[in-house]
Amino acid sequence: MMERQPEEDPQKALDQAIRLLGIREHSRSEIARKLRRNRYSEELIETTLERLEELSLLDDLSFARNFVRSRTRRKPSGYYKLRYELLQKGVAEEIAEQALGDLDSEAQCESAALKKLALLQGDTALKRRKLQAHLQNRGFDATTIRETLERVLSSP
Repeated sequence: MMERQPEEDPQKALDQAIRLLGIREHSRSEIARKLRRNRYSEELIETTLERLEELSLLDDLSFARNFVRSRTRRKPSGYYKLRYELLQKGVAEEIAEQALGDLDSEAQCESAALKKLALLQGDTALKRRKLQAHLQNRGFDATTIRETLERVLSSP
């Protein structure tokens, strides 16, 4: 069985990348992975990525900031979970750190806790355990969780 030759049409690669970016914003790494899957050569992929950056269509910092904003609006999450998700999407560590710089972990944690608390039943000890587990799974740090639990469970 013959192996397919790498695709070498620069316009085709650029068009495909622009189509992908038209659907939703992507990280540089995500676009590269999708172009690789379509058998474009590494050189062509790199050229395409550089062209997209020149056209201001590809910007990992913008992608990361928008991802954090969108994600925290839908599903309040902590620094650690968001950082992990950005790294999974191929965003460089420094860029992820920069995008998470403005994250208000306390507000996010309280929002997640209040949403979950409304659904919980049982005594305060049970609610505390369930809320703590929920907030840990959402990527909040221990100090923020402890302070948030004190606030939301002590209010009437």
